[in-house]
Amino acid sequence: MTSIGAACKTNKPGYYGKGSVEVSKPTNDTDGPTRRLAISADKLVTQPFAGIDTVYDVLQYVAKTHGTRDALGWRDIVDVHEEAKEVTKTVDGKEVKETKKWKYFQLSGYKYITYVQLKDQVDEIARGLLDLGLTTDDAFNIYAATRSGPAFFFFFSRHSSFVRM
Repeated sequence: MTSIGAACKTNKPGYYGKGSVEVSKPTNDTDGPTRRLAISADKLVTQPFAGIDTVYDVLQYVAKTHGTRDALGWRDIVDVHEEAKEVTKTVDGKEVKETKKWKYFQLSGYKYITYVQLKDQVDEIARGLLDLGLTTDDAFNIYAATRSGPAFFFFFSRHSSFVRM
């Protein structure tokens, strides 16, 4: 596996040197050449650092290096305000008035969990799934709204394979 290495810091001036380099010529007149970051021109980068091979390894790494810094943030819905508005639209050349209901969401301030808390929650979910008898040979689907909660499930991929819907 190829990794950029532990020294890869995007804020180091000049670290990337000459930027991208051409690694192959265009295959036809309409395409451009294939370009790649100069420091990884010989191979595609397959991992961020040596020893980080899975998503769970990433979680372990960020919990260790970023600890109590904010990892995930969200805002709860405090209240839903409904408002009726009369709109005019043209249907078959005639103006038609229609009443539409609009919903406005009042949100709380941001709430956060730290990288350590995220790791702890992922570990707890993984232990629960293992306790249910799931193994790495099992697959299951998670159907959930897009929000921070289901993100916890993504990180326990070392324990089980799944498709998130």
